[in-house]
Amino acid sequence: MDTLHTTMAGMMEHFNKTMAEFQNQLKANNTPATVPSLESDFVTFRSFITTALTSLQKQVEIIARQQEQMEMRSRRKMLLLHGVPESQRESVAQVVAKVVIDRLDIGDFTTGHISRCHRLGRTLKDKPRPIVVKFRDLDIRHEVWYAKTKLKGSGITMSEFLTAVRHSVFMAARQHFGIKNCWSHDGFIVVADGDGTRHRISCSGELSKLISSLPASTVQSASTPVIAKDPAVTTIRSKRHRK
Repeated sequence: MDTLHTTMAGMMEHFNKTMAEFQNQLKANNTPATVPSLESDFVTFRSFITTALTSLQKQVEIIARQQEQMEMRSRRKMLLLHGVPESQRESVAQVVAKVVIDRLDIGDFTTGHISRCHRLGRTLKDKPRPIVVKFRDLDIRHEVWYAKTKLKGSGITMSEFLTAVRHSVFMAARQHFGIKNCWSHDGFIVVADGDGTRHRISCSGELSKLISSLPASTVQSASTPVIAKDPAVTTIRSKRHRK
């Protein structure tokens, strides 16, 4: 924000100085300004405004990017559960714990590992609302995330809690490159190309560059990616038992 304030203050100073000089020139001349002089002044003013707006746009984009990154970082311990049956007067934390224990086979998981959780949106008659879960510990979150393949065939799915910006990029990437070639990992969107190279992106600008360099026609259909387990995750449960 300090950089933006400095930039705006400099542009305002330049604008005021330029306009003051222009007004002094008008007062000094007793005859009306000629068309060529007005055209020259207009070109100069237009150039200044274009430069100022471009600079401001870049500053706003930088600030928006930084804010989005901070928001995504605050969601590192969060996951979304989709398709979990919903009932009235339910304890969402207990519902989540049951899914983790029964479906993901993490037997020592309890509601105490959950910092907070709730369903998103308004109640729907024909579809259960997704559940956003924030775990108390990042290692617990990773253990749950890496076990998500066990949900196959259950009607329940799991996804990362992406920001609106990254979710939009994710959906656009899937539409262009195909569902099987796009997934998210640690808050980033990963795109696999035909030769197996994985590209990690997080904004629309990066997606546009990737689309330009990697047309959809060159992306071969790939199998669903298998996320490699973090070696530390395999020891999480044993560590918790020793505590």
